[in-house]
Amino acid sequence: MKIKDGYRIRKVGSKSVVVAPGGINFTGLITVNETGTFIWNMLSDGAEPDEVVLSLAKECDVQPEAIRGEVLEFINALKGADILE
Repeated sequence: MKIKDGYRIRKVGSKSVVVAPGGINFTGLITVNETGTFIWNMLSDGAEPDEVVLSLAKECDVQPEAIRGEVLEFINALKGADILE
């Protein structure tokens, strides 16, 4: 699983936003928090969902089961926006 080429996260003020490659129009703006940026960066490197869950759990010092649902929900939102390949 990987973020499609051209998509980036950029800091705009205090927010992080997803920037689409030229020529693609969003119907809405996608903003992400620090956790979303962590997940995004892992997916950009080609991490699979289970790897993301384990790494984030370690980073946040929580059990993987406590965050798995939210991580998968975020990944599914990226799939729904056609950002993942």
